[in-house]
Amino acid sequence: MRGRDGCRVPLPWTGDTPPFGFSTSVSATPWLPQSADWKSYTAEANQADRTSMLQLYRSALRLRRTHPGLTGEDFRWLDSPASTLLFERGNGLLCAVNLTDQSIPLPDACSPLLASGPLSKDGMLPPDTAVLLHRD
Repeated sequence: MRGRDGCRVPLPWTGDTPPFGFSTSVSATPWLPQSADWKSYTAEANQADRTSMLQLYRSALRLRRTHPGLTGEDFRWLDSPASTLLFERGNGLLCAVNLTDQSIPLPDACSPLLASGPLSKDGMLPPDTAVLLHRD
């Protein structure tokens, strides 16, 4: 049978046991199973974790509202090493993404605004990390 149920699950919202706040109805049961160890993935648990994906997205949305470069129309790809992405948008806003297993140098004269993980102090972008930067 075709469908997306093989790759979708009900979102875990709150609590320590399935169905993790999926429904407020006592009789409602998710049509797909949820693992009991998902308690660390609930929105409630991620709200308390400043390094969670939820907090990263919230920070990005706040930044989008306050930084003019994020809403600019201008977009251009910049040269970058293989398996990396670097683009500039708007008013000096850059995005660098490192999809390699080695650190790469960040562009010169830029200040980080938001990163998907800890940045090294030596001006390098760690593996599997993305960063929004602003030209100084």
